Formats: sequence, C-alpha cells, structure tokens
Amino acid sequence: MSKNPLLNKPKGPSILKSVDVVRGGASTASMMNKEIKIESQSWTKNSAIKGLKTTSTSNSLSIKGRNFGGGPLKGITSASSAPFEGVQFQEPEGAAPSSSDPIPTMKGGGENDLNFTMDPAPAPNPPQLAARKSVYATDDRTEFPFESKTGLILARKPSVHMALENLGISSMPPAPPSPMRSKSRMGAMMMEGLRDAGAGLSPPRAMDGDADLLQLFGDEEDQSEEGKPGEKFYVVKDMKEVDYLGESTLGDMSVRRELFDPCDNEGVAAGLGGPIEEIAKHEAREAESLLDKLKVPPRWPEGKASRGIFCSRTLSLRSITTIGYDMDYTLVHYNVKAWEGRAYDYGIAQLKSMGYPVDGLKFDPDLVMRGLIMDKEKGNLVKADRFGYVKRAMHGTKMISNRAISEMYGRELVDLRNERRWEFLNTLFSISEAGLYMQMVERLDEGAVPPECGLLDYESLFEVVSKALFKAHVEGRLKDEIISKPEHFVELDPELPLALLDQKEAGKKLLLITNSDYHYTNKMMQFAFDQFLPDGMSWRELFDMVIVSAKKPDFFTLSHPLYEVVTADGLMRPAFKAKPGGLYCGGSALMVEMALGVHGDETLYVGDHIYTDVSLSKLHLRWRTALIIRELEKEVKALAYGREHRAKLIELMNQKEIVGDVFNQLRLALQRRTVGRAAQTPAANSMDGEVLAEYMQKLLVLMGRLDQKIAPMLEADGQFFNPRWGYLSRAGLWDKSHLTRQIEKYADIYTSRVSNFLRYTPFMYFRSQSQELEDAV
Repeated sequence: MSKNPLLNKPKGPSILKSVDVVRGGASTASMMNKEIKIESQSWTKNSAIKGLKTTSTSNSLSIKGRNFGGGPLKGITSASSAPFEGVQFQEPEGAAPSSSDPIPTMKGGGENDLNFTMDPAPAPNPPQLAARKSVYATDDRTEFPFESKTGLILARKPSVHMALENLGISSMPPAPPSPMRSKSRMGAMMMEGLRDAGAGLSPPRAMDGDADLLQLFGDEEDQSEEGKPGEKFYVVKDMKEVDYLGESTLGDMSVRRELFDPCDNEGVAAGLGGPIEEIAKHEAREAESLLDKLKVPPRWPEGKASRGIFCSRTLSLRSITTIGYDMDYTLVHYNVKAWEGRAYDYGIAQLKSMGYPVDGLKFDPDLVMRGLIMDKEKGNLVKADRFGYVKRAMHGTKMISNRAISEMYGRELVDLRNERRWEFLNTLFSISEAGLYMQMVERLDEGAVPPECGLLDYESLFEVVSKALFKAHVEGRLKDEIISKPEHFVELDPELPLALLDQKEAGKKLLLITNSDYHYTNKMMQFAFDQFLPDGMSWRELFDMVIVSAKKPDFFTLSHPLYEVVTADGLMRPAFKAKPGGLYCGGSALMVEMALGVHGDETLYVGDHIYTDVSLSKLHLRWRTALIIRELEKEVKALAYGREHRAKLIELMNQKEIVGDVFNQLRLALQRRTVGRAAQTPAANSMDGEVLAEYMQKLLVLMGRLDQKIAPMLEADGQFFNPRWGYLSRAGLWDKSHLTRQIEKYADIYTSRVSNFLRYTPFMYFRSQSQELEDAV
C-alpha cells in the first residue's frame, strides 16, 4: 500500500465510481452502508444484467467482473478475503433461464487486482447516443477502465490470471512493462474525460487495452509527424515549425480529421460556425464547465496565487523533451531555520577553534534574505533596485539611514561583475554565511578580534567566514547529521514526486544534476520521494540519468572526468561516455545532451540558484530555465496583507503630489512677478502678493506634515515580509528589486516549489504577461 495519502483513497461503500446511460438502456445504482446494489437494463442479445446485489463485511469492498455479449455477468470478486454474499441474477422478462453461464463462487483476489467494465452490445439501429460510460470500481489512481467488446477481464497480476483460469474464467494476463504504457494511460484518461462530458466526438471504439489506445492517440515514441495510418491524433515531431509567438510546435497534438466520421466532422464544423470571437467565449466557458465537472483543481492549488507559476518568457512545455533538476532546495526542500541554523553552528565552532570572538552570537534567520548583496569592501549588506541603485543598507547588524546611504552610494552602482567586491545572495544556502559575516563585521568594528588572527579588513574577514562555512559543508559533519535525522531538516512534499511522475509519463526525459555526492543524494531522495511514489517504485526509476558531484557551475561550461557509479555503496569506475539510464559522477552538460540526443532549448533546467543553476545553463547552452524560490509563497501573502497599508500610502502620496503641483504653480507665479514678468494667467497675475505668500506658506506646512506621515509608512512598506528589508520583489514603492531583475533576465518561469507543476500539466503553455506578483493576488 502506498504511503502517499493522495494515492490511497478512503475505503468504504463509496468505491463504486459511475453508472450511466448506455445506448437507450437505463442503469441505476444505490449504496447503503456496506451494501452496493446495481440495476441495469442494457441492450444485449439474449440476456442482460437485471440485478446484481453484493454485500460484504469488509469496508474495502470492490466489484469486479465482466458481461458477455450474449450471457450473464460471469465473474465476481471482493477486495477482502471473504467471498461475496447474496449474489442475485435474473434473466430479462420472457427469456429462458440460462444454464450455460452459471455464476461461480469467487473469493477475494486481493485489492485492485482486476479492472472490469459492463459493456453491453449495441442494439440494432441504436437511438441517438448519449455519452457512453463504464461502470467500474478501483482504488488505484494510475489505472483506468478499458472498454471491451470481448468482455475479457484484464488481470493486473500473474497470480490473479492463474487463479481465474483455475476457476474456468478467461482473462488476459498482465502486459509486460513498456515505455508506451504510461502514455496510453494518458490517452485513456483523456477519452474518459470526453465521455464524462458528453463531448461531440464520435463514440470511441471499443478498446481492448493499451494497443487500442495507442492506435487512437498515437505512439509517442515512434511515429513520423504525419502519424501512422489509422491514427486520429498524432504528436508533432518537427522542431522547425513555430507558432505565432515564435515557440516551437514540437510536442503539439494534432488531429487527422479525415479519419473521423464525416457526419461528426460536419457536426463539429456546424457547431463552430460564426464569428470566432463569440465562439471562443462560449467554448471557453464550456471548457471551464468541463474542468469543473471533471473535478480538476484550479491551476493554483486551492486557488492560492502563492502556489502559481509566474512567467518571464513564453515557454511551451509541450516542446520540452528533457527536464533537468537540481536537488538541494529544489527537489529536496530543507527547513531553513534547522538546516542553516546547524550550518551556522558549525561555522561558529570553526571560527572559535581559530581564535575568533564568537561567544554570544546566535543565528538570526531574519537578519538577511535572498537577493541582498554583500559589499565586501565596506562591510555592508545592501538591497539594490533593478538598475543597481542602493535603496537600503546595513552595516554589521544596524540599518543605515537614507542620508548615509546617499552619501555612501550616491555616486556608484552595484555591479555584480566586480566579484571581488560584490557578493550576491543567490540561494537560501547564503543565509547562514551572510548572517555570520555581518555579525563578525560588528565584532571587528568593536576591536574584539585579537591580533593573533592577523590584520583584517572587511574583505579578508569575509574570506575567513566563507571558508569556515564551506569547511563545515565539505567535511561532511553537517550532512552526516542530516542523513541520520532527515525528518528534522527536510520538509516533505507528497505532491512533488507525483509532479515528476506526470512528466515522466508524458514522455519527458528527466535528469537529476546535483553537486551533492552519491551517498547523500541517495539518502535524501529516498526519504523525500520513495514513500510517496506508487508501491514498489523508487526515485531512481523517475530519472533517465543522474549526475552527482556535478561541480556546477563548471558542469555547464567545462568537461570533467566522467565516472559511473556501479554499486549501492557508491563504488565508481571510469566511463568514456554517458548512456541513458546511467548514474554518473562528474562529466558535463554536453555529455548529457549527446547521450540523450537533445540539444539547446529542448531542455528545461530547474534549480534554486540563480547563477549556478539558471544563469549559466541559459547563457552557455540555451537551455530553458525555471527558478525555485520558496519565499515567493510568503512574498505573495505579504503583498496581500500589505494591500490596505499600500493603498493608504499611495493615497497620501497622491494628495501630496496634488498639493505640490499647486505650490509649484504659485511659486512660478511669484518668481515671474518678482522679476517684473507676467504670471501664467491673468488671475495669477492679479492675485494679492500677501495672499499668495500666505497660501504658499500653508501649502508648505501641509506638505511637511504629509512627509512626516509618509516617511514611516514608506519605511514600513513590506514589513509583512521582512521588517528590515521589505519585499523580496521590490526596492522602494514602485521599482523592482535587483533580485527581480535577475529572475526576469535568466529564469523563463519561476515558482515556489516543484510540486506546483502538478496543477499545470506537462503540456502547459506559459505566456509572459505584463504583470507583477501582486496582480495575481
């Protein structure tokens, strides 16, 4: 049984999924406590299901069987170990009793062992077809019913197939694993949705398994752009074609209309006649109604904008063939206070062993945040806008006044190309390092650093702190502690493995490229993934290739020796080239592209580090990029909480602007009159000088009072996110922060966590729009 609560539906009498109209017949179903009753009148040749009543003492009751085209219901079984009780069967009125197809007594064959449909044969010249549905019962999220005119039971396990054969019941053995199986399941899900909605397509053919579904939807692994003969849908394989936004149409699904029934084509054409604008409005409403009927959740889980995916550059996931992932703070999210707090502790211990004064220092996770910039020359931490102008600054642990900022940085801009001076906080791993550095700047200013530590300036002090934190990471003590108690450091996300499972089943090649070593990677991925995947599946089965100790960012620009990990304990051997399915150490991005047969913008890389993950993969390889910023969830909520405060602030600033405009006009009138020139208008020219001066004095006093009100409110803007630094995405009231500029420049899309992809489907078309985060609140 899977540990993932999303895969385990509650047991009980509600297992029966649907009973619906089939070709002029009528079906009803009722459930009472642990009893399920199905009554059906169907178009069969000699007999029909008139009544079927099953009861069981088990809460995990499920119904499984088949209906022969010319005979009664043949097989019944229970998910429990007890047999069914009270099975009743009746022939249609006036029909002779059937003796050739008795109902056998069957005991439970185990949970989710069989799928079944009751699929009566159509009547001659059937009336107008209503949407055709299957009656089925299953608890397995990954299985869908298959309609079958042969009525054969599909056994999901070899043992079940043998048991049925021993009972004299024909069944199909489980098909061997195939890379096409998952894709055909998607086709089954889509067709089930069309049937549920009563879509205006021709009735689907009876499908006897995966082969029939592939015939309808096409084999995504092996087909030309035009599709195979007989296919109604095919997936575009040509990378050369682009749409009206310049995005590749690779991966788009196309339809071969000539293979649909001509009557259906005429009906569809007639239904889409008229102005396309009006048709689009109507069909969009119908599409939303369909999603609601299918109970498909909104793109933002529970309607939360904080879990949305934001787009900087238009990106079609359909054209993406390969998706690569970083691990730390991407696929595995750590509790920042716990992880960075322990890293801070190890750094403190290292500095203390070197003789630095660290007594009394404590980790403060709110002292710094991602997107700030360390000025190693002045010992400051600054927040800059998108142009590089410093808007807020801190020296040591004390904020610097606006006047001091103007004096200090008024004539210079932050330039990240000067790496010797500026250090950008790209990731949450920087929190402990920056916090400890600012605290040590304060100790240095106080003269507390002993002479034995050498002559230090702010720049050399940063190198000392940085090496202390790096040593704590490299020596492995911190990671050993995390491996021993992962539940204390890792924040689990049950939806995340399912998002990757959807992408895998959609035909995407998945990569894991991490700087962590194999032992740590394996332990973290086992803890974060395996317990949420379907039974028996491990995290390794999700990925077409895994690269550990990748040495990013050099991985994207240089080529390192490649080693293959060949044993469970991490034993490696040299490898000359990478192969699909392999587990490797080192290598390069170009090796990965050659091994998988992909190139450039076919690949989407997802990571949390703006420089190591996103910037270089885009600049050097032209990979598409997605940035994971967990703080976005808090940011969007803070923008919502601060909306009222911001509205009042803007109102006051607008009022000051109006008053200021009036004052400026009076000042100009006074200036012109003073030198003997005419004012702007006759009325302003004839206005009494005393009255003019008095009015200007009044406006000056008013503007001064407005400034006194606005200044602290402006300082407090963003306090819901961080009291010192304000919002993550802004620098000042209107302008974007330097972090936002970096995101827009290097990340095609950005979101708070990988599991957000679960609500967008692997075929989503993200279109960039002129909006900021608060527009989505």
